[in-house]
Amino acid sequence: MRYYRFLSKSSATNSAPTVTSAQIAEVLDIDATQVRKDFASIGLRGMGKVGFDVFEVCRSIRIVLGFDKQYEAVLVGAGQLGSALLAYSGFETYGLNFVAAFDNDKNKIGKKIADCKIRPMKGMKPFVKSRMIRLAILTTPADVSQKLVDRLVAAGVKAIWNFTPTLLTAPPSVLVRDEHISLGLSEIIHHLKE
Repeated sequence: MRYYRFLSKSSATNSAPTVTSAQIAEVLDIDATQVRKDFASIGLRGMGKVGFDVFEVCRSIRIVLGFDKQYEAVLVGAGQLGSALLAYSGFETYGLNFVAAFDNDKNKIGKKIADCKIRPMKGMKPFVKSRMIRLAILTTPADVSQKLVDRLVAAGVKAIWNFTPTLLTAPPSVLVRDEHISLGLSEIIHHLKE
């Protein structure tokens, strides 16, 4: 992922069509041999004294990581954090496409955030089931999160990106990725304290 972010950014700002493993290693603070090994593991070979074709490396990484496909997702909880996630256009780079958002706030239902319609929570399970949605992003209060996870799993969701401040349980076949913002903040605060 670090390779992809670096090369995508550098290709947007730099016109050089190639990059060497030494250049990548210097920027990412890793060994150039490791760069070559990592690229070889996905079938990439550099050109002697020239390096790697930036476009080809990015294309290969996109395929290996699955960014070349579109993944329809729903957002559950259209509060401030949920709204910010819906409005973030950078997810498109990774194939993430929000097709609906769900909330129980009557003042939000029917409105759009970044072309994504906010729907009532009661319609979540049928919508997810009928569209065969496999990915949900959860930004709800902790006290309702587990119930919503259970409903999402029953509707067929296979991956949940959890931004709630609670630990969720799901069957082994469902991936739950926790993003505890407070953990990142605590690391920063600890660093500043030192």
